[in-house]
Order: sequence, then structure tokens, then C-alpha cells
Amino acid sequence: MSLQRRLNLGDAVLLIIGNVVGAGIFTTSGFLAGELSHPWLFLGIWLLGGLLTICGALSYAELAGMFPLSGGDYQYLKAAYGRWAGFMLGWVLFWVINPGSIAALAIGLVSYLSLFVPGLGAVEAKLLAIALILVFSWINYRGLRLSGTTQNFLTLGTVLTLLVLIVAGFSSGGGNWQHLTASAAPVGSLGKLFATPMIAVIFTYSGWFAAAYIGGEIKNPRRNLPLSLILGTLSVTLIYLLINLVYIYALPMTQLKGAVNVAQVAMSGLYGPAVAGLVSIPIMLAIAAGINATILTGARVSFAMGEDGVFWAPLKKVHASYGTPACAVLCQALLACFLVGIGTFSQLLGYVVFVMLLSSIASVVALFVLRWRRPEVDRPYRTWGYPLVPLLFGAAYLWIAVQIGWANPRTSLLGILIALTSLPFYLWRRRKVRAKSLWADCLDG
Repeated sequence: MSLQRRLNLGDAVLLIIGNVVGAGIFTTSGFLAGELSHPWLFLGIWLLGGLLTICGALSYAELAGMFPLSGGDYQYLKAAYGRWAGFMLGWVLFWVINPGSIAALAIGLVSYLSLFVPGLGAVEAKLLAIALILVFSWINYRGLRLSGTTQNFLTLGTVLTLLVLIVAGFSSGGGNWQHLTASAAPVGSLGKLFATPMIAVIFTYSGWFAAAYIGGEIKNPRRNLPLSLILGTLSVTLIYLLINLVYIYALPMTQLKGAVNVAQVAMSGLYGPAVAGLVSIPIMLAIAAGINATILTGARVSFAMGEDGVFWAPLKKVHASYGTPACAVLCQALLACFLVGIGTFSQLLGYVVFVMLLSSIASVVALFVLRWRRPEVDRPYRTWGYPLVPLLFGAAYLWIAVQIGWANPRTSLLGILIALTSLPFYLWRRRKVRAKSLWADCLDG
């Protein structure tokens, strides 16, 4: 039994928006205000980050149209470099990135829920995080349409709440448009846009490729999959620019500088502390959408590996009634709960950030490799601006990877070693499959 195509273009676009818009947009801007003290540089780095992300989406759109299958980057690396490359990424996704991200998001959501549940201790917080993981995993276990509807509800709730804050902020009359021009700080070098702040911006935009991971369940995928990547990234870029414009309208850069919860600080400037507390609502909705999106997309990678016969066979099983990769969802949930229990997921995620960047770079390079090696494959969408657009994206991500590797060589090396642990298992699995095939041929003979 295979997965069914039940998600439409709107579902895929909302999945991308829900997977990208998280707590980062409510916190990162305070750090950037300290690094880029001029308002036009501050807005410029968000625009530049969005344009680079759109370059990535345009590049991935061609790959997604070529391989409208579950697994995203796993499928692209496998097609361009061989099964070992896809398996190496899938291994890290299965053991660290996906369950670690789910655990981190669940703990983050609990931290906001604790504002409404005073006296929540450390043990209770972990138990509540585990409960959230199990609830969202149960939703994804019970059916794609149920998980898709949940994703739509959470994402639309986040977007509508943000739009209300944006419109209300601009119409409040409590801000000042002079904040855009009254800065005493010099514009300075445009090179700042490509310095450390860009790393924070790129990570705030991360997750834009979510729809590619559920390519096997999107209707009319050769059209809707590439289109969802482009529309999703464009939507997020517009939302991010408008939110940051509200921040500057509300307060001058000097008051935004270093604010940890910059959204709450900005709303306090417009409406006062009482109303500013409502900012926690879109944050909680955004984090919940991120949990559901990560569970939905993450399970499809291990499902694809199981279907290819390079990972444990039960992972490819599709539930007879619900039509979901049930075993993959359950394994992912158990790993995420385990990481919450031992509390080391933040450290593990730190180790593999470098690997995540390298995988995105390798996927964009795969676009060039496949154009050369497999020109005969049908491409319903061809990357606009090729080869400049994918080169810009790849160069930007490579620069960020170099910066992270240079600043944290030990951590980056550990991430690579974690990825390399996949190779012995891959070789053993391949040998086992070949031996089984030979034995079957002997019996048939």
C-alpha cells in the first residue's frame, strides 16, 4: 500500500508558512537591531534573506518537479550522487534533526504555556512536552487529511493574528514613521548585510522546503509542488518585512536594540504592556504549527528510506485504514520523547547545524549534476534565472557554513562524524539485501 495524494496547493503553501514562521521572528530582530543600527540596513537584511530563500525555492522547485516523491532532499541527493548520499542525510534526520527539532519546539511551547500555568516544575514541563509530542503524533498517525487540516488551522491562526497585529500596529497612530529616517547611526558598510547577522536571518527563514518532503502526497505534484515552494517563500518574506516594519514604526532602533522579546517591546510602545501580552498567542500558534509540520514531514524521510530498502523495513508500512506511514510516525515520536527526557536535544541539534547547511548546498549542486547527467528527465518546471539563481543561493549557504565551521570547528566536525556513522550501517544493510537477493535467485534456480 502506498501513500495517497490528498493535499492540494493551499495545504502545501500553508505547510511551508507554518514550518518557517516560528518564535524566531519574534526574537531575532532585537539582536539584529544591535548589529545593524540603521533602520534601512535592518530592513535590508530581512529583504536580502528573503530573496536568497526565494532563490533556494526556485532551485528546489525544479528538483521537486522532477522527483515528486516523499523525502525531499533525500530523493535529490540519492538521484544525483547515489543512495549512500541520500541515506547519510536521512540517517541524521531520523536520529537527530527531526526528533531533536520536535523536542525543542515542544519544550518551547511549554515555556509559553507555563505563563498560564504558574508553578510548573521541571518534571511537569517535560511531561507536558512529551504529552504535546504524543498528541500531535497521534493526529499525524490518524490521517493525512486530519494532520493537514490541523496544520491549516494553526498556520491560518498564526497568519491572521499576525495580520491583525500588523494592521492594528500601522493604524494605531502610536508609532512614528520618522523612525525610518531619524536614526543618528550612519548607514555604514553594506558588508554588514553579509556578516554574522545574516546567519540569524537565514535560520529564521529555515524550513521553507517543507513541501518537498511530502511530494508523494500532493495532488498534481508537477505543478503544485514547485508552485507551493515559490508561493510559500514569497508569503513568508512579505510577512517578515511587514512585521519588522511595524517594529520600526513602533520604536526607534535604539529601543529595539537587544530586546529579547522584540515583538512584545514593540507592542508595548504602541498599546501598553497589557495588550502587548497578546503577542504570546501568535507565538504559541506558530510553535504548534512547527511541531505538527516537523512531525508530518520528518516521518516521510524515514518512510522513503524504508521503501527503498536501505533502512528498517517496518518504516515503509502504510496504515491500512489511515493511509499514513504509521511506524515512521511512531518511531519519530518515541525518539523525540526520549530526547525530551534526557534533555540533550539542544546540544545534538547544535552538532548537526553544519550538516544541515551542507545538505542544502549539496541539493542545489544536485540541480547542476542532474542537468548534466540526466538531461532526458522530464522537468515540468525549470529554475528561473539558471544558473545564476542556484549559484547565488549555494554561495550564500556555503559562506554561512564556512562561518559556522570556522567559529565552531569542533562542533562542526562532530556533526560530520555523526553523519559518517551512517556508512557502516548502510554498507551492512546493502550487503544483507544483496545476500537475500542472491539466496532468492538460488532458490528460484
